Amino acid sequence: MLPLFLSQNHSPPCSAKKRLLRLLGVLFASLLLLPAEGMAYDLKDNAIAHARNGQLLMERQQYEEAIEEFKAAIRLNPYASLAASLYNNLGMAYRLTQNYANAYASFQRAIRIQPPFALYYRNLIDTYSRAEHLPVVKTQLLALTQDNPDNAEAWFLLGLTYQQEGDSSQARPCFERFLKLQPEAELARAAQAALKPR
Repeated sequence: MLPLFLSQNHSPPCSAKKRLLRLLGVLFASLLLLPAEGMAYDLKDNAIAHARNGQLLMERQQYEEAIEEFKAAIRLNPYASLAASLYNNLGMAYRLTQNYANAYASFQRAIRIQPPFALYYRNLIDTYSRAEHLPVVKTQLLALTQDNPDNAEAWFLLGLTYQQEGDSSQARPCFERFLKLQPEAELARAAQAALKPR
């Protein structure tokens, strides 16, 4: 049972009914924090420890074990900004085991949690390339940008796709279109960097 901390402010005393409702609310909230059946965790268990273990296992090239560590970290902390990094790391581990479907899903989840991180987009496109699915993805992105020319994310991904193929002349207009649609977006810096001559 989680400790119950009562407020020490000096507000007027509330009725017994209100105190009971507050207590029930706290108890209900603490029940929501308990692990689901079959998912008992040690009290010392925390997401950061699992994330570190996952990184260490990745360095040791123990990818299956790293996947389990990243999954445990996500279960312990599914909604924090740390989760985006965890999903990205999970995607990298899946990619290294050639489990491309789970790698795509992990990178896409990281993008949804923290859309400003261009690294997650690059990892997704790189994974499509390694799985030899880049031509199919490019066709889908071309169709998407034709059907919805205001979809900035599709233009950014299409630019990365051309860039991955080494076709900077085709990537350039895609990044320019993205910047025209969302000049203030955090991804704009990545698009601007892609436009600089190398």
